[in-house]
Amino acid sequence: MDLQDFKDLLNRYAADKCSPEEQREVERLMLKYPLSKNWKWKSELHKNLIKDKMRKQIFNQVDRDLGKHRKRKAYWMTAVASLLLLIGISTFFYLQLHKTINGEQVIAEAINEIYNDVTLTDATGRVTVLKNKEQTLDLRKLITQDSKWNSLASLNTLHVPSLHQFALVLMDGTKVRLNAGSSLSFPTQFTAVDRTVTLEGEAYFEVMPNHSKPFMVNAKESQIKVTGTKFNVVAYPTDSRIITSLIEGGVAFHMNKKQYPLKPGYEIIADGNKNSVEMKSFDQDQVMAWIDGYFVFNNMDLVSVMKHVARWYNISVIAPAVAPTKRIGGTFPNTASLDDLLKDLELLSGVKFIRKGKEVQVVY
Repeated sequence: MDLQDFKDLLNRYAADKCSPEEQREVERLMLKYPLSKNWKWKSELHKNLIKDKMRKQIFNQVDRDLGKHRKRKAYWMTAVASLLLLIGISTFFYLQLHKTINGEQVIAEAINEIYNDVTLTDATGRVTVLKNKEQTLDLRKLITQDSKWNSLASLNTLHVPSLHQFALVLMDGTKVRLNAGSSLSFPTQFTAVDRTVTLEGEAYFEVMPNHSKPFMVNAKESQIKVTGTKFNVVAYPTDSRIITSLIEGGVAFHMNKKQYPLKPGYEIIADGNKNSVEMKSFDQDQVMAWIDGYFVFNNMDLVSVMKHVARWYNISVIAPAVAPTKRIGGTFPNTASLDDLLKDLELLSGVKFIRKGKEVQVVY
């Protein structure tokens, strides 16, 4: 992406014409590279005066350009994008972007987590923080305790933050375990036709058999259809791939109007960016290790290893663009501190990790 392409991207953002992926990228850059980050202020007073000036410019731009659309939910971000274009900040973002990419790669980025505990958000937007020592939520018990959950219209979202796992029992008895950084959206009561949930992240399913009412998992642009089975799905929004690994039973993976049947011991790796679907056997111990609280790296390349580590600890990882060919094998408990794990990985990989808060720099 050259500078003109980046300016065009910001123009599309300001005009509310970005794709969801482009919108997330622009907003990620706004958050990652705040304008004050590398500025040299004369004093705190000078810093605050500049902030006030920028704030006035933002709202003046809202008054001038947005008019009757000012009440739109996203008007503030649109105004900011328009302002950035006016004052030439697109060049700033472009330089920061290429500072991150040229000569090095961003393996993973930390996300801003509002809650440190598992949360359940209901259809009204009400958030309930779950501090359950058992680390399990059984919807059947929840409904008997609180009748307001007993509604077909109630679509809920369970979110599991970093350093956590959580188990959920749906109304039909299906068991779901979610890994760190994952969310599952589901109705309190399934319809009479099917049982549909939506996943972002990683989850292991043990589906209660019901041939007349199939269970379906929506993940990105794909759908996994089952009647009763055990399988693992990885579908993080930061990864273009969707990995469905079948442990027991049978599933049908649907993508781009095509169906791919899967048998136990095999997994499907579908890449949305490459528009490719690959089926192969998998190491069950490695795929299922996270449930038992372990990282299992079986001859895995360093970049893939650090993606797993970053998701659990919610860290950013930056490395030189050319990765070493060294592969890593071993089993590590995810209860270890990040520093201890990095020391072990240094010994195995021969690289050095420099940690600054939630950012880890890989040095070859």
